[in-house]
Amino acid sequence: MSENLNNGVVIRKLREIEGLSVQQFAKRVGKSRGWVSEVESGVGRCRVSEQELNRIVELLGAAKHRPMFRTWVASHRNAERIDRSLEGAILKFVRVKRGLRLEDVAADAGVSTCYLSKIENGHKPPPFEVRNRILIACGYSPGSFKNLSADPVRSKAVPSSYKLNILLKKLSESQVSEIFELAQRLVEGSAR
Repeated sequence: MSENLNNGVVIRKLREIEGLSVQQFAKRVGKSRGWVSEVESGVGRCRVSEQELNRIVELLGAAKHRPMFRTWVASHRNAERIDRSLEGAILKFVRVKRGLRLEDVAADAGVSTCYLSKIENGHKPPPFEVRNRILIACGYSPGSFKNLSADPVRSKAVPSSYKLNILLKKLSESQVSEIFELAQRLVEGSAR
């Protein structure tokens, strides 16, 4: 099973290198768009055998990239280990700071309003290219993101409430109750 997922990572990277959309890539390799999507995401029943991967590599003239296949898979695995859900808090911050409506930023970034809302609320981590389009739609350079996520001073500009809302969704009801009780005690203690 993991071999198939690894092959999906390789397929996606080859498609990106060729600069092809899913539909263009599917047509070029003689597969359906759905097949390519399922293979790349690792979701569904579509799988890529080693023989099929070799056929696609040859068809694309991409044998020169073979030495990079393991690196692509390793990079993909490392990226999966990082919790990127708080990126949505940063994107919400830049949008709200500029006084922009969710609908307008979504349209400018080429995503649906629902999808942008899911990103901002931590339900979906944005792919890097989508994250960059959202930043640009908000009038920020993509490089600004690193400052707002990693810089010890600038990262404090992102309201804790945005981050907390995302984190609370990851907790069980009993964990949320414990946090609520602690917060209540803190409020009562500061009121004295």
